[in-house]
Amino acid sequence: MEAEVASRHSSTLGEKVSPSVAIASLLVAPVPGPCSSANATVSSLTVSPPPLYIFGIAFFLSLMPAVARASTPDPFSALPGVTLVDGGSVPVLQGQPLPAIHVYAFRGESAAPIPFQIDERDRRDRWVLEQGPRPNPDEAPGVFDANDAIVLMNRDLGRRGDFAHLPRALTHWAEIRVGPASSPLGFAYVGVLASSPPATPDSSPYVRYDPARDRVYAERYAVAFDAPLPTHVALVGELGDFGTNLVAGVRARGEVRFLGGLFTVRRTDQDIRSLLYGYREGPVRVIRRAQYWIPLPVGLHTTGRVDFIFYRDFVEGTALVKITVPPHLVLADGELLTYFDFLDLRGACLLIDGTGPSEPVDGHRAKQAFTGRPARWAALLLPDGRTVLLLVRLEGALQKLEQRLYLHESDPVFGFQFSHLHRLETGTHRLSVFALALTAVSVEEIRRTAAFFLSPPPVHVSTVQEETGSLHARESQTGRAPARRDL
Repeated sequence: MEAEVASRHSSTLGEKVSPSVAIASLLVAPVPGPCSSANATVSSLTVSPPPLYIFGIAFFLSLMPAVARASTPDPFSALPGVTLVDGGSVPVLQGQPLPAIHVYAFRGESAAPIPFQIDERDRRDRWVLEQGPRPNPDEAPGVFDANDAIVLMNRDLGRRGDFAHLPRALTHWAEIRVGPASSPLGFAYVGVLASSPPATPDSSPYVRYDPARDRVYAERYAVAFDAPLPTHVALVGELGDFGTNLVAGVRARGEVRFLGGLFTVRRTDQDIRSLLYGYREGPVRVIRRAQYWIPLPVGLHTTGRVDFIFYRDFVEGTALVKITVPPHLVLADGELLTYFDFLDLRGACLLIDGTGPSEPVDGHRAKQAFTGRPARWAALLLPDGRTVLLLVRLEGALQKLEQRLYLHESDPVFGFQFSHLHRLETGTHRLSVFALALTAVSVEEIRRTAAFFLSPPPVHVSTVQEETGSLHARESQTGRAPARRDL
């Protein structure tokens, strides 16, 4: 049995992993919201996965913190998430030099340039990383290809604008619409500048990577890797702050049983080894890639590559799990625990789909009531008004896994348990993990945010007829991008 991992939408991961089943999990970040109130506050944060692999199961663990800014008069700045526009959906840009491509949004009557970046993929559909010990170059660097992607934050979108108000030097352009036509979330306009580019937005990036210390600094969080998985996660007020650590670490425990239990393998996050491969920094996101492996009995080991992708206010990790031999054929089954180990959870309350806020989780009644409950998402409402929202999006046969909330009887931990690995089937199946930190939002807004990440909005691209200035009738949908390896 073999597992292969890859990434999509705000993409991460991919590459063969061995043997059996790959599971990605856990991302966390803090957010505001009072326990007993229906007006819990939240700010947005997401997280991404590192892997823990077993002789029969490949783990992907993920940690990604981020915090979105609280409410603001600008209706677009509160939009969560990121949009990736695949080059194949914008044929008018293919073959154009990357520096000539620019993105605009309308805030009012005029269009202004917005932050964006173009990430290239190599011939194996892995994100191109130019820096680090083992970079992977593109075969045609600096030219926009069908497998490249335009990356922009949803908070930078604008209203639908009049193409006549775009810069006259702009040619070969297209309209990007995020959300359905009946209720779009926002628009952006991308095109090629035949002449000198106009003034660009603030050149300060949303996120920065320090390779010497293996740290990530973003506008709303900081992360440090003093081990294969992040060991420092802090919420900060500005880019460059390191902040105060909130966690003891990201943990994982896995067990796989073969031949009906005659042979059992157990591993934890302490067994993970890693080697940094490369990284890429842009104005919108940082991609950090490393190889992970776990020693196994009789000198064997399982290995795989993982991308961490960091944005201004969240980190997101996704994986494509390729199963070539169904576990039931080798009588295999098992469980995986992935959780965030907080330093302190006193006074925090829980919210999951279909319930109201619980009693404080430092009391046994709340833990007994919620532990083991089926949950695709769970929110931790902290006493200081922040909220931690964890989500796992399973697709294909992965939806047959049983996913339940995990709380420890005495320790301040919060995560998920996955079981019934024997239900998995052959094929390639997508898994995505998110951790969001939210502020100043109600319980209903928490639920809507969870729904947004579990079912991301469609993305449509319409090209423009230069002769008439009208939108071309052909419209490409990219919201559900094709599966890619991205590693």
